[in-house]
Amino acid sequence: MKVHEYHARSLEATLSRADEAIYRMERLLSERGQGGVVRKIEDTLAAEARDGLLIQLGTLRDSLAAVATTFSLESHLLDIRQVLFAEISTLWVLFENCRPARMKGYGQEFTPEARVTLERNIDKLLAQVLAMRSQVDLPLR
Repeated sequence: MKVHEYHARSLEATLSRADEAIYRMERLLSERGQGGVVRKIEDTLAAEARDGLLIQLGTLRDSLAAVATTFSLESHLLDIRQVLFAEISTLWVLFENCRPARMKGYGQEFTPEARVTLERNIDKLLAQVLAMRSQVDLPLR
């Protein structure tokens, strides 16, 4: 059945986010955890629980596909550049929000040394993000 394009867009966004969450959980379960710079995810699940969750995630993905079919939602191809630009933009905002001037709401000032050090580090991170963006801007193959 067809729904209004606004409703279709909202459903597509929801199903897309759910599908991405399913993918992340499947990857996490398959890789049995995840490394990270400041947070690591440790696998404490029993094999039976992991296997059961993987089956349930597959069933949930099938249900998402059924909803998409029921409401005649179309599959859309995204250029990888769009996805990378969105992720890079998110990184930019995250790093900018770590600047000492933006972290005043915690009721504590940074020491002058910590302020300068953090600003330098944020500047380096943002330079790396800009370099990544310039790679995404390279001509198509």
